[in-house]
Amino acid sequence: MANKPLVQNSADPKQIKAAKEKERFSRESELNDLVTVLNTVEGRRVLWRLMSHCGVFGSIFEQSSKIYYNSGCQDVGHFIMSEITEADQEFLFVMMRENQGEKT
Repeated sequence: MANKPLVQNSADPKQIKAAKEKERFSRESELNDLVTVLNTVEGRRVLWRLMSHCGVFGSIFEQSSKIYYNSGCQDVGHFIMSEITEADQEFLFVMMRENQGEKT
């Protein structure tokens, strides 16, 4: 399914305003979806497992070219963490407390 452009005529201020509103509501929906997931213990466990796999709290350093792979993984983990904090930063602290003592 092709994405329909938000603006047909970039010189039309009404279309620009409408496009901004659509984008804002779309982002709000994404964050609301994430909050729904974060409101469950199971959802927080899955996201914590993904962030741990991505090594968000560790170093990417390696003595080989694997450093580039590690950097990419960590970037994905940082994206997940930033999405969580944008949705509600308290959830990141909840997840840290829930996983305290666990080696990531």
